[in-house]
Amino acid sequence: MAEIRGNFGSLPEAERYFRDKVNLPTRRWNDLWQGQHARAFVVAGATRDALLTDLREAVDAAITKGETLADFRARFRDIVQRNGWVGWTGEGSPGGQAWRTAVIYNTNIRTAYQAGRWETLRHFPYLRYKHNTVRNPREQHKAWDGVILPSTDPWWDTHYTPNGWGCHCTVIGVSEAKMRAMRWKVSERPAPVPGDPPPEWAYHVGHAANGRQIADAALAKDAAAKWSELPGKTAAEYGRPAQVPLDAAAAQPLASGIRDPQRVRQVWRELYGETSTLRDPAGDPVLLTDQVIEHWLEKPSRLDGREKYLPLLAETIQAPFEIWANFAQNDAGKVGLRRYYVKRVEVTEGEGAAAKRYALTVIAEVLPGGVWGSFDFFRGNKPQPRSRQGVLVWGRSEE
Repeated sequence: MAEIRGNFGSLPEAERYFRDKVNLPTRRWNDLWQGQHARAFVVAGATRDALLTDLREAVDAAITKGETLADFRARFRDIVQRNGWVGWTGEGSPGGQAWRTAVIYNTNIRTAYQAGRWETLRHFPYLRYKHNTVRNPREQHKAWDGVILPSTDPWWDTHYTPNGWGCHCTVIGVSEAKMRAMRWKVSERPAPVPGDPPPEWAYHVGHAANGRQIADAALAKDAAAKWSELPGKTAAEYGRPAQVPLDAAAAQPLASGIRDPQRVRQVWRELYGETSTLRDPAGDPVLLTDQVIEHWLEKPSRLDGREKYLPLLAETIQAPFEIWANFAQNDAGKVGLRRYYVKRVEVTEGEGAAAKRYALTVIAEVLPGGVWGSFDFFRGNKPQPRSRQGVLVWGRSEE
């Protein structure tokens, strides 16, 4: 049997898809679900960023340089030794290193390839399922061979390839002219088969990465702007407290709200310069830029008092109580990923008898690439569960 190669041909879209992912530490394979994998690079049990970075470089070499499974396994062994990774086999793994490396290698290169191809396939009116014969073919996947359906048919939402562990199938775009030339007809939609695709694979990697094609330009723009949070594991499921504990604030709010644009810019520069890079407790850098401030100033009503809490931004990122990775999806099916830094502090405003003391929950949002995107603040004792769900990247121990 010929050796599998990672590179399926020059496909910059596949490389871009993979490189747009964010490293995310996970303990189990199902910490992420379906389309969430389109935005995060994970290897079950790899919880240190240095280890994930090394593993990611090995997968990147397979996608961009065409390195083989044997090449990847050699890199993998070296990474395990250098990082002292004792949990690399995975508890209960049926085939040890050979099985684990094949799963990591094949899953990443095939999802990257099919996600990249969708940028072209989405423009075809029809798609045709093609089963690729392997040593132990799935009979159900063989039965789907030759199925032709409109590219917008909901069957592809769950059957776009790969649609199972080790699936080698692919999808081919078909034009109207090809349909006429080959005398092909649109197929009957195949009847559902319980458990195939398995639930964790019953999603469209192309939609998750790029969104589905929407003919109406206004509707497409509207879909891109509206994101809904995907359900994630809650703080309680991670064994975290229902309420974020109250810390003493290292900094205090500014004396009063500022509305003059030049004064807002001056305050930002005094605190962070034009740009500043902070490092969070998980070891990840966060880039603070003044672009968020400029966005606020485009429409002064966006300030709404939040500018006075700018001094608290640094400690929220450098000394949070928790860091979460939250996923969201828009109406076109595209999945997005953000990191949320959650901290609750006691702050004091004013002096003397007029001083007011209250609890403030600060939530900093960081975009892919580690760039600060926004932050919100909430007075009072509400636990803010919407920002404390998804994947717990880091959490401070209260022991």
